[in-house]
This record gives sequence, structure tokens and C-alpha cells, in this order.
Amino acid sequence: MIEVSRTLPVNDGTEPTLRVDDIWAGLVDKAENPLAYVASMSKCTVTERFDGGLVREVVHAGQPVREVVTFYPKQRVHFVRTHATARGTIDNEIGLGNAGELTLTFSFRIVVDGVEAGSAEEKEFAAHMEADYLDAVRTTLKAVRSRAAGAATKISA
Repeated sequence: MIEVSRTLPVNDGTEPTLRVDDIWAGLVDKAENPLAYVASMSKCTVTERFDGGLVREVVHAGQPVREVVTFYPKQRVHFVRTHATARGTIDNEIGLGNAGELTLTFSFRIVVDGVEAGSAEEKEFAAHMEADYLDAVRTTLKAVRSRAAGAATKISA
């Protein structure tokens, strides 16, 4: 099993300063429309909506993936990959660091079919997935910041 968790500061000095509501709106948008956030996703169709979540079919790194996405408002978005060659869970979580600063953590626990645990192939897969998701977190923060800046401009106009 591949297990990775990384936490990034949300407000790193780049303006505008983001709030929990800003981050939450971005995470929901990323769950519903991931193509703008995850470079290795080439297709997404939301096939079902339920109270507190959705089911989506995506193509990630050329592979079809079915995910059940559950929203824990203003805290966490939880993805369960139910049908794919790499199955498991992914979490995007809003939190606070030791000094009370806003953070965004992504974590995944994935098992890859046909890949031996601890093998070079598993390590390569993990490195690619980690880089992909770090990029997605950065892209999400950039998009949220852009949206927040646009909203601030409309309010002051």
C-alpha cells in the first residue's frame, strides 16, 4: 500500500489572503470539475449526486477511475476509488498548523493492482502520484486565490 500525506500552508504571503470559505469552495469545484486542477485527468463525468457527495467517472493518467466523493463541509473532501487499477482513498483536508495558520493537507492510501508492495514499480507510481497531487493542491490554491481576488475587485468597485 502506498501512503502519502503532505501539508501545505494556504497563506504563504501571496495575496489575497484566503479564508476557510474560499478554500472550501475551491475543493468542491475541484471535486466536481477536476480537469482544471489535475493535469493528468483528461475526463470527468459526474454520474450521481447524493446528499453530501457525488459519484464521478474520471480518466486519470489514461486509466478509467470511478470515485465516490463525500463532502465534510469546510473540513474535508474524501474520495474513495472503487473501480481502477489503483484503488483506495484520497483526502483533501482544511486544517490549522501549530501556530494557527490555515493549511491544506492531501493524503492518499492506494493499492495498485499487479504491483508488488515495496517494489521499484510501486515507488515510481507513488512518486508520480505524489507529484501529481502536490501540483493539484498548488493549482487549487492558485485558482482559489484568483477567484477571491476577482470577488474582492467586484466588492470594491
